Amino acid sequence: MKIFISPIGKTTEHVKTWLAEESGVQILWLIHSKKDKTDFPKIAKKLKKDLQSAYPRLKIKLKTIDSAFVIDPTMDAISEIIHKEKDDDHASVPSEFTLNITGGTNAMAAATMISATWYATKAHYVLEPQKGDPEDTQYVTDLPVKSIGTARMKDNQLTILKMIDKSNYKIPNTPKGISKKDIDITKGSITRKQLLEKIDSNSKTEKTNNKKTINKRSLETIAKALEKDGYIVSIKDVEQYVYKDKYGKEKILVTDDKDKSDKDKSDKITIQKKNDKYSVEIKTLKGVEFIEWPLKTRIDGSMLRYLITPAGKRAAHESIMFD
Repeated sequence: MKIFISPIGKTTEHVKTWLAEESGVQILWLIHSKKDKTDFPKIAKKLKKDLQSAYPRLKIKLKTIDSAFVIDPTMDAISEIIHKEKDDDHASVPSEFTLNITGGTNAMAAATMISATWYATKAHYVLEPQKGDPEDTQYVTDLPVKSIGTARMKDNQLTILKMIDKSNYKIPNTPKGISKKDIDITKGSITRKQLLEKIDSNSKTEKTNNKKTINKRSLETIAKALEKDGYIVSIKDVEQYVYKDKYGKEKILVTDDKDKSDKDKSDKITIQKKNDKYSVEIKTLKGVEFIEWPLKTRIDGSMLRYLITPAGKRAAHESIMFD
């Protein structure tokens, strides 16, 4: 079955030109925004009525999105449409879908083109007619689409990808007591150590029958596969907060008792705040030290963290949508 999908905005002539040149279309989906200053649902319904008069056998469906100015809503809509048509047995292969990248906002056009590569569909662009064009001018351009190859991931790869996607990274030895708004947080990132701890915690709280336990070695294998497919990147240099003690010696701020040496077990770290400024109070057996926040950082080459890519974020999101 031949299925067309087209985002639209204020102008819709590209859809009429598209259908005039393309034959055999059985289903047309129109993706449009919600009503704001412009009544986009009204524009979509008017176009549907006009097209039904011209193409009575064409089945036309409407799909509303929340925002035309970010990528995800349009990609979500296209994903839902493709899954629905496949579930309804209207399509079985990607080539039965053609996406039109002409209409709507720049974000909608970008999302549509990304979706074409994501699902390996066809993609068309409709040129705007110009004065003096020959009568036989063809306005529909068939765009080259190279699939990014989103083969189904193994369950453990998808599990790890979703864990990374849901994680919020901050410098590992950030002390408790600093407000979130005063800390640099990277969404979709986590250190390997923290990820292993999360895996271990999940394995203790969830039933793991018939599931292989993920250890450090298997995590490295999974991470390499995800990185090879472009879903994550590995960052080898991880920052750690450091300070100079009263003797001028640079030390890593140790906030986790598990990481403290025996002689540091009695150290107690407290965050003080005065006049919107933080300071770190470190109580040791030798006395109390106050260090102004933020502390300096240095790179710890022994640590590794993972950062999800836009493609990885999309894959994780898709799995949640259609689990």
